[in-house]
Amino acid sequence: CLCIRNTLILKLLSESLLLLKGMKTELIFPTPVWKFDNVGIDRESLTEFVYYVKGEDPVGRQQTNHGGWQSHDFIDRVIDDNPLKEIRDAIMERAYAAADQFGFNDFTLKMINMWININGKGAYNHVHTHPGGVLSGVYYLKLPDCCHGHLSFIRDFGYTQMKEFWGDGDNVHRWDHMNETEHDVFPEVDQLVIFPAWLAHSVSTNAGDGDRISISFNITAFSKHYHEIYPSR
Repeated sequence: CLCIRNTLILKLLSESLLLLKGMKTELIFPTPVWKFDNVGIDRESLTEFVYYVKGEDPVGRQQTNHGGWQSHDFIDRVIDDNPLKEIRDAIMERAYAAADQFGFNDFTLKMINMWININGKGAYNHVHTHPGGVLSGVYYLKLPDCCHGHLSFIRDFGYTQMKEFWGDGDNVHRWDHMNETEHDVFPEVDQLVIFPAWLAHSVSTNAGDGDRISISFNITAFSKHYHEIYPSR
């Protein structure tokens, strides 16, 4: 009967609480995402440059973007001579801090490439990763006042399939960093987000009135430990 069922449930809950007191939980292989607010660059000058680049190359390129406009790559030596230099330097300074926290030692970082994204109303980016980099990221230069979308990080697909194999959302009583299959970052103007380049992510639809302008990039790392294994002659 219902009374017996409720009694059994209460008994199981009591036993679970006792077990929890002696249980130790370790989170292995955590994935860091670094966020830096108020980067503090000259956004007005950079915004003018962004629209100038689009005016010179109105077609741009099609990558993961659905709608919107994306520039071709800017490389390091070109960035030195245009308004992207200030944000590039700010990114590299913070990337070193992120890499230090990640445990890197005796290394140098180098910007592989950087590109501009202008996502108007209705534009978004499909799920993708950034092969060839170690760190990737995005700087938010301009956002509509409302409904500009978010950056979603996607958990490993194997975990997602395993989880959905036995149940659905109604079988989970809470969603947090331990069990979530997606993690959303809601961007702010003048915010920088850095993450491991292999972390799958997408960008949701800009539903606001106005452009969502961001600067994306890839960074690689070089070890300072070079072992000469070949003779000099």
